[in-house]
Formats: sequence, C-alpha cells, structure tokens
Amino acid sequence: MPPDSVREGEELILVRAGMWRLFIPVRHVLRIHPAALPSARPGAPPLPPVVTVDGALVPVAFAAALVGDAEVCLAPDHQLVDVGAGGRRGLLWIDAVEEVLPHAPAAAVGDGDTLVACWSGGDPPLPVLDVPRVLELLC
Repeated sequence: MPPDSVREGEELILVRAGMWRLFIPVRHVLRIHPAALPSARPGAPPLPPVVTVDGALVPVAFAAALVGDAEVCLAPDHQLVDVGAGGRRGLLWIDAVEEVLPHAPAAAVGDGDTLVACWSGGDPPLPVLDVPRVLELLC
C-alpha cells in the first residue's frame, strides 16, 4: 500500500505524544476527545484496547508507542484523536494537540518507516502519520 499522499499546504495537526511530536492530517480527524480509560480485549492474536464513543467500541493506538516509546504513561489530561480513513475508524492516544500548521514538505529522515506518510516542517522535520496504515493495523 503506498503511503497516504499529503499535499503541500494541507492542514496538519501538530501533536505531542510522550517525548515525540508528530503531525496528523486534518482531513482524517473526526473529533478530539478528552482521555478515557481504555478497556482491554484479550484475544489471539492480541487485540487493541477500545474506548466507547457514541455507543461504538473504537480501537485505540498509543501514538508514542507507534513512533518509538517502549512505555506509554497515561494521564487524565491527555487526549484522544478520533481518526478515520477508508471506512475505518480509530483513536490515537496523545498527550496534547499543540497547533494546526500547513504541510511544508521536507526531506525524509530515517529509513522509510511504514507508519510515516512523509515529513514536514523545519529543523528538525517531523513525521506525518500515515493514518490509513495505522487504521489498517488497528481494524
């Protein structure tokens, strides 16, 4: 599956997740919710935790873990970014939304992480999360 294409100038939400900062394309954001304690769903293979939103069980991914943290600390002031793409829906657990900025294409950093659609910003550039790929893993 090719990475999600992001157009120059497209609006991106800058979020903080653990020690990381990354972008999420605004077009994939459905809502932003306050933190809610996720429920575990045991299974084989393991299933992602879920949170009930408007009566639906929605899987949760911890953004800090997606970008490299080995451990995620949960706090009541954190937020859940409700994202959707290709008929799928999921929640990204983040520390905070910081601001909305236009996509400023930047050279790739690293070796082509499969969850990064592209890079944006200045020094250093930040990853733009490939929301469809994340949702493919969750759903």
